[in-house]
Amino acid sequence: MMTHRQRFETAWSFREPDRVPIEAMISPHSQKHPAAARLLELIDTVADNLIDVGGLNFGFIGLPVKRSEKTLIEDRPGEFQRYQLLRETAVGTFTAITYHPAGEIDYHWEKRFVTTLDDFKRVAEAPRPALTLDVAKWQEGMAKAGDRGLPIVGVWHPLGNLIRNSTTEEVYTWFHMERETMHRYLAAANSQVAELLERALAAGVGPYFGVSGHEVMLPPWMGHALFDEFVFPYDKRVNDVIHRHGGKLRAHCHGNCMDYLEQMVDMGLDAIEPLEHLPTGDVDLAEAKRRVGDRMMLCGNIASERFLFVTPEEVRSQVRDAIRTAAPGGGFALRTSGGHCGTCMQLPDEIMAKVLANVEAFILAGLEFGQYPIRG
Repeated sequence: MMTHRQRFETAWSFREPDRVPIEAMISPHSQKHPAAARLLELIDTVADNLIDVGGLNFGFIGLPVKRSEKTLIEDRPGEFQRYQLLRETAVGTFTAITYHPAGEIDYHWEKRFVTTLDDFKRVAEAPRPALTLDVAKWQEGMAKAGDRGLPIVGVWHPLGNLIRNSTTEEVYTWFHMERETMHRYLAAANSQVAELLERALAAGVGPYFGVSGHEVMLPPWMGHALFDEFVFPYDKRVNDVIHRHGGKLRAHCHGNCMDYLEQMVDMGLDAIEPLEHLPTGDVDLAEAKRRVGDRMMLCGNIASERFLFVTPEEVRSQVRDAIRTAAPGGGFALRTSGGHCGTCMQLPDEIMAKVLANVEAFILAGLEFGQYPIRG
């Protein structure tokens, strides 16, 4: 029997492991549910997860942070709390405000860090010293990971991070109204990332990396013309560094990526997740396998947002179909569309029990149908 790491590495090399890798975890608050004990034991035994081992420090949008604070600015017990977040840099202070409804896990952005043109120009024109490499932290992370999963190092995506720290409305205005400023920012920030990766890989850090942010650079926000100008060339420069050193890169990308998969392979993405199908995304798994399945590892396609409504037998059927479609020949990992298998929401106990039952069905079906050779 393969270790979790061996299984994932084999599948990512487009060879058939002993069984399909199964990525599965549940949220911290759902782990306290009475129905979670057996599921947690199952996850601990069979899940083939990617484990973030750290080692690269990207600061705040690539800028060193002199001071970072989180301050409670309004507290209404039983209603909400509001916090101000502060990041002090060499080009000034950036602030954001978050709104936290009482009794809810999630929060809302009331104000982002980069919201004005002045904010953006400060970010774009700021001096950008070399980013920090912490080999000792990476080594510590690798030792803790062992063979429990595939160790992966997170890589900063300058454009995706800018959009997350601003708003899509503002950034997409700057694409058109501040084109030169945007290119200056992307050139400088991606040079930082490329230089850090050169140092990291030369020091032995890697070889597996993960990146996020592409989901906000796809339809309905971005079409091919903007993607070709502002995403492809900058991503390819960074990704080429990883490939020159024999590394691989996986992207976390929700949404409508179907018509971009071949382009994403060409710019250097070696794997992608979570491959959402309609209505939350547009990925046809069989067509994705046909187009890029021998060059890009496909991970996902099980709609955990539906775990609220479907039965375990329906989940079992979805898993069976996904495996039969994409697993032959390797290059596939079973994964849900949500990173915590649909358990991130605050749900009544009886509804959470149903979701947890469907997570268990997802894993058991992966074990049942995922043994190689895959049967049709």
